[in-house]
Amino acid sequence: MKACIGMVGAALVGLLTLPALGKAKSIAAQWEFDRDGDYEGWTLGGQIVDAAVAGGTFRGRTVGTDPITFGPLVELKAAPTQRIEIRMKTTGKTDAQLFWTETLEGKFGGFSQEKLNAFPAQPDGQFHVYRIYPFWHAVGKIIRLRFDPPSDGEFAIDWIRVIDGPAVEPSSAASWQFKAGAQAWQPLQEISEPTVRNGLLEAASQGGSPILLSPPLAVPGERAIYASVRMAVDGGKSGRVYCATRRRIGWEPTGFPLRADGKMHTYNIELPPLESPDDQVLVLGLTPTDLRGAGARIESIEIGEHPGGPPELEITFFGSTEGVCRAGRPTEVLCVLRNLGGSAAQGVTATLGVPKGVQVLGAAAQKLDPVPHAFRKTVSWSIEAAEPGSAELTVRLDGIGEEPICARQSIALTRPPEVPQSGYIPTPQPVRSELEVGAFYFPGWDSMSRWEPILSFPERKPVLGWYDEANPECADWQIKWAAEHGIDFFLVDWYWCRGSRHLEHWLHSAYQKTRYRNHLKWAVMWANHNPPNTHSKDDWREVTRFWIDRYFGMPEYYRIDDRPAVFIWAPGNVRNDLGGSEKAAELYALSQQMARDAGYKGIYFVAMSSHESDSGCRQLKSEGYEAFTSYHSFQLAHRRAGSDRFPYADVVETSPEVWREADRRASGLAYFPLVDTGWAAEPWHGDKTITIFDRTPELFGRACREAADYAKTAGKRIMILGPWNEWGEGSYIEPCAEFGFRHLDALRDAVCDSGNFPPNLVPKDVGRGPYDLPPIEYRTAWQFDTQGDSEGWIVNGDLKIQVRDGALEGETTGHDPTLSTQVVRVEASQLRRLSIRMKSSAAATAQFFWATKRSRATEATSVSFKVPGDGEFHDYTLDLGKNAAWRGQVTYLRFDPAGASGVRFAVDSIRLE
Repeated sequence: MKACIGMVGAALVGLLTLPALGKAKSIAAQWEFDRDGDYEGWTLGGQIVDAAVAGGTFRGRTVGTDPITFGPLVELKAAPTQRIEIRMKTTGKTDAQLFWTETLEGKFGGFSQEKLNAFPAQPDGQFHVYRIYPFWHAVGKIIRLRFDPPSDGEFAIDWIRVIDGPAVEPSSAASWQFKAGAQAWQPLQEISEPTVRNGLLEAASQGGSPILLSPPLAVPGERAIYASVRMAVDGGKSGRVYCATRRRIGWEPTGFPLRADGKMHTYNIELPPLESPDDQVLVLGLTPTDLRGAGARIESIEIGEHPGGPPELEITFFGSTEGVCRAGRPTEVLCVLRNLGGSAAQGVTATLGVPKGVQVLGAAAQKLDPVPHAFRKTVSWSIEAAEPGSAELTVRLDGIGEEPICARQSIALTRPPEVPQSGYIPTPQPVRSELEVGAFYFPGWDSMSRWEPILSFPERKPVLGWYDEANPECADWQIKWAAEHGIDFFLVDWYWCRGSRHLEHWLHSAYQKTRYRNHLKWAVMWANHNPPNTHSKDDWREVTRFWIDRYFGMPEYYRIDDRPAVFIWAPGNVRNDLGGSEKAAELYALSQQMARDAGYKGIYFVAMSSHESDSGCRQLKSEGYEAFTSYHSFQLAHRRAGSDRFPYADVVETSPEVWREADRRASGLAYFPLVDTGWAAEPWHGDKTITIFDRTPELFGRACREAADYAKTAGKRIMILGPWNEWGEGSYIEPCAEFGFRHLDALRDAVCDSGNFPPNLVPKDVGRGPYDLPPIEYRTAWQFDTQGDSEGWIVNGDLKIQVRDGALEGETTGHDPTLSTQVVRVEASQLRRLSIRMKSSAAATAQFFWATKRSRATEATSVSFKVPGDGEFHDYTLDLGKNAAWRGQVTYLRFDPAGASGVRFAVDSIRLE
């Protein structure tokens, strides 16, 4: 049978390798299963039946959510030039997983999530060869493999091989010009053999994840701050740079948006922080485009301490931020630009152009201050139109390059509605459908520091502005808009960990005090993605009692089959902490009895995860669940795209298949079909995120229509929408600058009978608002002198705090207590130390983390220090500058005061110096 070679997805950590590996055939270890009955040392770890070695394959059938096979003990020297190849066929639809370890110690015999390569296996029952590039060299040796085939299906493995690449002397070169040839850069996957023409390295993409690979390197870590790529591409949305280092497992991808206009541009990509100053870059990979068939012409690639290239401005946003623009009123217009080049852009003028009948209220031309590398500059104007209509706006940037940089945008200016002035928001006029339609709600927006990461994405600005989510009037607007567009209930993300609660401001301070809450029901969606061993029988009894006492008696609490509904994010966490399904089932039974004792008919439990297979659904049903749904449903589209960037049209196209498959495996559970509202989490995760692009109201409306039709045909009465307001994750349908009311209008058109719908009103229409929180005052020092003012530090979990008597006091309530702030904007090179004065009731290891606009907070971007438990104040000075990752513009700080529960502490001051 002909083998189909499938590269494991390049977006996953550790899935690529060095250039010559594809040609090497030096086999370090192999298992061919060519003798009947001989497993060649492999053993079963559970949830696999009908196993046999016969006909040249190791075969079996997986019957649970965690099928396991263990390889024999081996002794392999781990090298960066190694790969694993597996020739396998399967009918299972979940990912396959390959674990590896250098030790047998630990809870799972040395295996862990950090030493895992998961990959999507083709469930077509045909043989494919999967190549896995682990970059496991940092552990020194490999002594065992573990392979978990896809769940709920048959599998057959023809062979498993560990293949060595050739030994190649690494180069200390860190800069490549291609006038003299390809400079040993070679294709790894999905890209043509590069050629050199007119001093440019040219190659064409042959798939969604093409990769060019550098020769073996030995670039000192202190020089490896940026990768600067100067190239022209004629198609695609994004590129990626991959970096493997001597001390890090795997290799880490960093994405960057493309300017696919066929012209030469410089892309400065900040490389992931290295583990230590003596670390080295071993190999660099480049995905020049994510579009099959697109061509790339590369002038140069350079690893260096500073960004390269001349100043190069890009307009990232141009248009109105109001969402709904009315004639006869001032309308704000913004232009957001960013300098992609290494040098500062100076002497730039931004000029707004407006059509006849529209006037600029103020100067149309504005001179800009210098714009440094990676800096986002916002220019604002105010315009006003006398009459309704469409206005074609233009902006022109002069003073950089030979030609101006221009953009245009059309905005609709509508006539203000005639609404009686009532002194408050007009009463909602609900529009209902045959279905009960719910949407997830994320209560994360109670302070300007929460909004801060979204400010760089003005298209996401809500029609309510950067509002205080604890304001009941803002919640009344949300209720009105939801009810008038066919939404019956919100599933509110709710947080509880061993009695510690947070992010309940919207529910307790806003919704429960609104005038119109009778028009919109709600239910708990317990986001129990808590640390291990935090679920227990006593805690379960406590959380159930809280629901019964505080929520279930509300007339607005959402019920299914006349029982309060509770949606649970991670049933697997409950199961794991309690020691199995039988113990977990006892907890759900306890909740049911408590609810009945309180006069209710019980609780209707709905699972948000652990339902990806037939066996998973059967397990949920045995535990006490009656239904399941999801927060998102783009996983199939993501798998088929083979890229972390794919269009929303793919999500819409695959959704009916997702719904049918969910009903097929339901095993007696009800399934509530989900309409995904997108994902683009750049505000949270920068370029290291899945991005679903080209999300439009028209496509969303199509998905809603198809979901409603599917639900009605299947006799279902509940349909779920993705998040209403996940502004940071790019999942939102609440009225905003980008779309106005168009998503909600598309939903209403899809699920409600046509009729005389109420007008879409905004606060200005009735003389209400604005609701914007005060702007952030960025800090480099925190004194905590004002009672109750945490000065921008917020709790992220396992912690209770208060500010009194000139200190921020707190007590840890779990093993992962974290405080964080985003009211910081500093150049790391200017401030290199952090001083903190604090005391603690117990000896502890405290830790500070940081993040920049390009990198996340990780162990590599942190410093730790010991704190004595004597209850006395001590001064600590942390030399951040010694850490190679202290670089760039720091935008986030996180402080973990201890690593245990029950520690009392107080912080007198924090200063960056």
